[in-house]
Amino acid sequence: MFFAVGTILAIAVWQVFFTNEEKPVSSVGAGELEQELALLLNEIDGVGDASVMIYETQEGVQSVVVVCDGANDLQVNMDVREAVAAALGTNEKSVKIYLRK
Repeated sequence: MFFAVGTILAIAVWQVFFTNEEKPVSSVGAGELEQELALLLNEIDGVGDASVMIYETQEGVQSVVVVCDGANDLQVNMDVREAVAAALGTNEKSVKIYLRK
């Protein structure tokens, strides 16, 4: 019994401290943040319907994907990128915008 518990504990410690693999951080309310951001983007002229996915690690927001109706309009694309970066405090280069089908 103690051997099994010790083995599991050792594996858990090794996974936490000795792996370099970045894993997504599941934070409470992450889905709510995506929904709030999508609602905000829907208010921008020309965006249309928007969906948002945020990829976050322990270092913070790594990338954001936005799918919206107005993605093919250059001004809308720039406005969405700027709004997402400002709302999340991330780099505009980490925001990817795609046209909704």
